[in-house]
Amino acid sequence: MPEKNFNIFKIKDYQVIIFTAIVLFVFYLLSYLVDIHNIYGIRDWMVEHQDFNVPFLWNYLFAEGAPVEILQWLFIGLMTMSSAYIAGIQAGRGSSNSSIKRFWLLFSILGVLMIMEDAGNVRHFLTVRGVLLFRDEMIYRSITELSYFGLMALLPVIALLKYRHQVFKSRRTAVILLAGCCFYALAVGMSGTRDIRFWYQTAGTIFYDWTVELGGEELALIYEEVDSFLAEGGHISIRYRFMDFLVEESLELLGAAFLWASTLAFLEDQSIHAKE
Repeated sequence: MPEKNFNIFKIKDYQVIIFTAIVLFVFYLLSYLVDIHNIYGIRDWMVEHQDFNVPFLWNYLFAEGAPVEILQWLFIGLMTMSSAYIAGIQAGRGSSNSSIKRFWLLFSILGVLMIMEDAGNVRHFLTVRGVLLFRDEMIYRSITELSYFGLMALLPVIALLKYRHQVFKSRRTAVILLAGCCFYALAVGMSGTRDIRFWYQTAGTIFYDWTVELGGEELALIYEEVDSFLAEGGHISIRYRFMDFLVEESLELLGAAFLWASTLAFLEDQSIHAKE
């Protein structure tokens, strides 16, 4: 009887996690060298270049639609495809595997909604073109976004509460999946409450002051000029961007990587049991 290998990607879960950690480390290191220490004069070049309104490498790498978020979309798409693939395999095996099928089917649907949200900012549409037209207090924005995220979270919550038992027989899958959910839950919690008492601005000040302490007066002057430009255009400040881009996008990338890795871990576990 031929051996079955259900992992069609030929990629191991730990490879995805290590790759993601390396990408983040390299991006952090490059941002530190370029934005704080102006290595090879790259920061000066970005300041002088008209296409960089916010002349910092970390902003270029971690902003919306930037490399880090694009990688998130890739991982979420692969997670969606893997989850649907697993659900299809289980459907072909019959009713005895229905809980596994439903578990991964819910996660595949979640993946579609996550891509829609990440790429299309559905929650911003609901708040800016909906609630904020009638209630301009920022607390209503937070309530709307948290409610929206809460509805999305029902899918994994139902999957985890009702259908997890067969899936979590693979401890490796359980640990990786729960880690991915925790990263996303933290990012979503931060994003949904970011305007309550303006805590993103306050937390971002920590990064702001720390980088100025390392980068000196020259960096402080650039910050002031860029913040002035951003304020004139009605854009979010550097302090806010540290949290919204650097911190939040990092957590989302880790969440996406761990979620995809969890599907690979489950496929690997299924392959091992098929050989027994």
